[in-house]
Amino acid sequence: MLLPTINNLDIPTLESLVAKQRGVGRRSVPKIAIAHEVLDAEPASKPTSTRVSRAAEVLREKTNEALQRTKSQLEQRVLQGVLPLWDDDNRGIPNPLVRSGLFTVGNSDKREYVPDMVIASLSNYEIRYTGSELRQDDLSVWLSLINLARKKPISEAIYFTGYQVVKDLGWRMHSESYKRVQDCIERLKVTGLKITTRGHESAYSGSLIRDYGWTERDDAGNIKWMVRFEPRISALFMEDTTTLLEWEMRKIIGPRSTLALWLLSFYSTHRDPEPNSLGKIYELCRSRDTLSSFRRNVRNALAKLVEKKFLKSFNMDNDMLQVEKLKADKRSTQKLIRTKKA
Repeated sequence: MLLPTINNLDIPTLESLVAKQRGVGRRSVPKIAIAHEVLDAEPASKPTSTRVSRAAEVLREKTNEALQRTKSQLEQRVLQGVLPLWDDDNRGIPNPLVRSGLFTVGNSDKREYVPDMVIASLSNYEIRYTGSELRQDDLSVWLSLINLARKKPISEAIYFTGYQVVKDLGWRMHSESYKRVQDCIERLKVTGLKITTRGHESAYSGSLIRDYGWTERDDAGNIKWMVRFEPRISALFMEDTTTLLEWEMRKIIGPRSTLALWLLSFYSTHRDPEPNSLGKIYELCRSRDTLSSFRRNVRNALAKLVEKKFLKSFNMDNDMLQVEKLKADKRSTQKLIRTKKA
């Protein structure tokens, strides 16, 4: 009987050849093992590299944990706890927002769109802004909304009615005022704001409002307007960089006196205001008037602040402005009362 073959070699012959090959393999193993032992004994870089990699991984983990803790702390931050004197009559505003031209004195129908504009500022911050021009009505609406949010974690939504905000602002109860508030909220949402210190440390980057809605249900199931703020914006509300603005004073001055409103906010951030040149004020408030018209308008606005008992006096000599604030205990901001026509 013929035995099966592979490549003309019968099975027994093949088995013999395989056995020999296995024997050769076994004899060579010790030599290979010895070679590996010699090679592994010399370099110490591999364990060191592993330790460095592990250390970097641990550092990344700790950094991520710290960032998550910071994020959680910001989301749970309650502004009333940071500024206990904040109430409906005295409302918190971060100084960089009002020591600059972020909210201008413009009052024309057309608003300029600015892409990544460096905003003139007197504070120790650099401000870059992208969006539609923000004005004093936008600031008033933002102050009204942030006041509603002050007693709860900043990340939580606030619910309110249009009537509630219009009344708080002291604006005329009319459909136009409701629409104006909605327009302001939409502008405040579509903003790109970046605030950094002069040392290029980031203070805030984001929008002034995270999101909003006009037909949202509150916890009780009622249909209301809704606004939610960016949690990181709470980092701007520090005790030493936040001013409490007199809300009734702002309402008494009225929404049309935009330059007086800007000066009110600006000088509120200074306990004892230092002299400023007219040109500097002109640059900071981003007025579009001619300098001669602006000079006259500043005089009128400061006179109004004296009349309303925010300022004690002012002087403008050779285009240098010097103001003296009336002491807080001598100011009386009477509530705005609308008299009915007979």
